[in-house]
Amino acid sequence: PLFLGFGCNVPAVLGARVIESRRARLLTIFLAPLIPCTARMTVIAFLAPAFFGSAATLVSWGMVLLALAVLALSGVLINKTVFRGQRAAFIMELPLYHLPNWRTIGLLVWQRGLSFVRKAGTLILVVSVVVWILSVLPGGEVETSFLAAVGRWLEPVGRLMGFDWRLMVALLTSFIAKENSIAVLGVLFGSTGLTAGGAGEGAGLAETLAATFSAPTGLAFLVVQMLFIPCVATVAVVRQETNSWRWTLFNLGFLLLVSWAVGVGIFWLARLGGL
Repeated sequence: PLFLGFGCNVPAVLGARVIESRRARLLTIFLAPLIPCTARMTVIAFLAPAFFGSAATLVSWGMVLLALAVLALSGVLINKTVFRGQRAAFIMELPLYHLPNWRTIGLLVWQRGLSFVRKAGTLILVVSVVVWILSVLPGGEVETSFLAAVGRWLEPVGRLMGFDWRLMVALLTSFIAKENSIAVLGVLFGSTGLTAGGAGEGAGLAETLAATFSAPTGLAFLVVQMLFIPCVATVAVVRQETNSWRWTLFNLGFLLLVSWAVGVGIFWLARLGGL
């Protein structure tokens, strides 16, 4: 199921249903958000060239390898702590291949889709509305909103990686959808386009970010984006599949801690290395 996460983490979590062992199923669900999905890779593909130019491809692949390494280490850690002493072999008998029955497929897709809308969709709607309200109140501008106030309050945490409140707000809004962070940064930096021409008025967002933040900060932001809590749709599905808010919140807390710790570590390594 984890391989499905390279497209989207939601089917990766849902795919854990085929695993009979509850321990192995929960572990798979726990690790699925660490798979770099296409939305995360979109952010990486946009920001990596801005900070690293011709080395962007190498940095992007490095982000993927880092995420997979963190996934592997997290799996070992959780397996030896939370599930200590529990062992379960995974044996799956593959059925004979048959031509698909489109009527059966259609019914299953309809049932699963309706179930998702009823259960997970409710949470997605509520969280999306709350974040939107926080981003426009009290004056209608993101820069003066309650969400910006939260970003400024969290700025000391991000300062260890060279983040200011604007990068913190971008991370917070990525909870709705990872691509949101790019749009929000465009609003906060007053970018009107993505064309070259230097930093300043009318400059592209990529150039503005590169002129505002150092390479170590840019690298740390990419790392945090790659390991940060998943989008609200994935969180909703994790809650649905585990049927436990405790497990869901534990997953979110773990990802927050890991993304921050690895981001700080990478920032200082890059800075001490003269990047």
